[in-house]
Amino acid sequence: MTDFVHEASIELADGADPRAPGGAITVALCGHWDHEPPCRWPHHTETTPDGDRHVVRTVFTAAPEEAGAVRQKILAALESGKQAGPDGQVSRWTVREAPAA
Repeated sequence: MTDFVHEASIELADGADPRAPGGAITVALCGHWDHEPPCRWPHHTETTPDGDRHVVRTVFTAAPEEAGAVRQKILAALESGKQAGPDGQVSRWTVREAPAA
């Protein structure tokens, strides 16, 4: 197993929860943001402000031959542009820059 990093730049919609993109990634990788361990692909996502955008950085652990598939799942989650939180409120964002999977 190897650690990999995936970064993307997003623009959060007004009122969006900055944790929502990380939640979307966890749903894509694990099925739900609140799940029993272990994760098939252990990961940690952090969203940090960068001017008028946010950088979403996911560090994940996978077998090298699975890294591309994990990146595709992360990218698809980000490109979905939305995630409902535990309260049912939907946060939205737009991907501005992301590496190809």
